[in-house]
Amino acid sequence: MLVGALAAFTLVALMGLAMIGDVWAGRAVGPAYPMLHGAASLVGSALVIVAALEGDTRVYLNIGMAVVIIALGLLMGLTAKKGKRVPRAILVVHAGLAVICYLALGFFAFNPSATLI
Repeated sequence: MLVGALAAFTLVALMGLAMIGDVWAGRAVGPAYPMLHGAASLVGSALVIVAALEGDTRVYLNIGMAVVIIALGLLMGLTAKKGKRVPRAILVVHAGLAVICYLALGFFAFNPSATLI
């Protein structure tokens, strides 16, 4: 389950990097692209939640971080939809938490007996 979630989040990360690259290059991000990014993140999140429901308590922290990451992503989407510029701080926190969450998930996916403590 966690390896599937990691695969989904790898796709999410690549899409996020592509969107950042477009913005930095001065190109507009297509309206469907952030929606695909969000949909893929929901698929990965659902797989992590299923793993937690099956008893994998190690991913509780990932779920908590995902709630914040998703909320920040929605905030960025709504801000952009209003035609305003997304504050860099929100983007940095969104991306930073996503990297931490991804690394923790990868650690747990490939180390089944590992714990945080």
